[in-house]
Amino acid sequence: MEATSIIDGLAQYGPLGLWTASLLWMNWQQRQDAKEEERRLEEAIKHNQEHVVESLREQKHLLEKVLEEVKEIGEKG
Repeated sequence: MEATSIIDGLAQYGPLGLWTASLLWMNWQQRQDAKEEERRLEEAIKHNQEHVVESLREQKHLLEKVLEEVKEIGEKG
């Protein structure tokens, strides 16, 4: 069923039908906005998670490097 036929059907009920149609339209708009916001948040979370993973990998690498240097100093001393 098309939106125009729904609106036409509700318009037959006068102001109450038009009011109902406006509520349905606002509800649809809000759902679309919420879906878009959810999509943006998911992208931001994914980006942040990737950044955290990369930072952890870098920190792991640096810690391994420091550990090797500490072992070398221990062996020399």
